[in-house]
Amino acid sequence: MQVSIRNNWISFKGSSKVKDMNEVDVLEVEGKFFTFTQKKFVKSLDGNLLYMVRNKFWSFFVKKAFVFDKDEKQVALVKRKFFSLRDRYFIESSLGALEITGNILGFDYHILLNGEEVGHISRKISLRDSYVLDLKDGLDLPFFVALVIAIDNITDRRRDESSVSFSSSSSNY
Repeated sequence: MQVSIRNNWISFKGSSKVKDMNEVDVLEVEGKFFTFTQKKFVKSLDGNLLYMVRNKFWSFFVKKAFVFDKDEKQVALVKRKFFSLRDRYFIESSLGALEITGNILGFDYHILLNGEEVGHISRKISLRDSYVLDLKDGLDLPFFVALVIAIDNITDRRRDESSVSFSSSSSNY
């Protein structure tokens, strides 16, 4: 199945829409207005919570995000190492060992489950964050959407931290 995950044009909470390739809504992602951990909720169209994603509050060298199911049980831990020439995420999950590996620019990712490729993520260049998730049939689509949201949260946090460190280091001149 192939879906697009796009941030809403105007959203103070970081909400997104998940649509199939015919532009029909499939899932929704709702963010919280004020949160230090970038909490986001993957929901069915009727509003039922499927997964919750949040970043680790303190993360120094290894960036982390967590995925919880509707019963608040952790089902995945997404980690990105600090030093990596490629954009690589290692996921400890209830499905098994997952690895999401991207190119150095972070626009093209391959999803490996126990060493077998099961999907692909393409990041689209636009004014708002936009991804296309192409996943093998039979896999839990909302879970993999939650993983894409976790990676987007980690990417946003890295970008925010680098802009803060750049602006504070450039203010010394």
